[in-house]
Amino acid sequence: MKTNILAVIILPLLILLSCSTQKSKEEEISVQGDSTNVVEQDMAVEPVSSMASNYQKTKKLDNGFEIQVGDEEDYEKFKTYTLFKLSHNGSVIYMDSSLTEYEFGDKKYPIVFPLGRHKFEVLVEVNDRPNKNYLKLFRIESNKLIAVEQLPTFISYPSDLDSDGEIEYAGFWDYPQVSGDETAYNPILYYQLTDDGLKLDSTLTIEKNTVIYGKFSGYKFTEAVIVPTSTFQAHEAEVKRIEAKRK
Repeated sequence: MKTNILAVIILPLLILLSCSTQKSKEEEISVQGDSTNVVEQDMAVEPVSSMASNYQKTKKLDNGFEIQVGDEEDYEKFKTYTLFKLSHNGSVIYMDSSLTEYEFGDKKYPIVFPLGRHKFEVLVEVNDRPNKNYLKLFRIESNKLIAVEQLPTFISYPSDLDSDGEIEYAGFWDYPQVSGDETAYNPILYYQLTDDGLKLDSTLTIEKNTVIYGKFSGYKFTEAVIVPTSTFQAHEAEVKRIEAKRK
């Protein structure tokens, strides 16, 4: 009889202890797994079913990539989307529901660069008004997001800009501004597509901006470096040369 009473008392305690131990393990796993990559993966995958009905537009890209967007805002001259999902062969690579405004009015973008076996770079345009738009570059390896970078939008489609037999892209970060006899330093950046992705051609960038500005003052637009208005004219002349190269 005593044995039966002890069993009745001990068995619930063992079950309670087992549940408590399991809960502690789950909490430990949750904490240990709370890294940046895991958080991004959870954010990308978990909302797909609940937010799928909000997607308004799908763009099929090369090499099995697909972009879905939603939360459209129509500004008459252009449209933006603050719901964004990038997938590759059905696998979600990246998802964004922040205030970032993606735009698809320019036919040059999106761009997919295949870089060999299971490696790609994907470029999409982001509306950054009142500033100039920029490009968001996603580097993907084996269906995993490796890096996200920002590049300036390109002036034109790629062409051989330095007569070396290779094609280049070119762009600049912000709109040129003139105030009296002065303007801000606004370098044009040149990129080449290599086997390892889109890379800054520093030699060509330094060479061309030295011609425009008299000296090279870095790779970023900055109002801290004031230059004569004549450099604005030289800047525009180089932009027109780049545009004409594609024709």
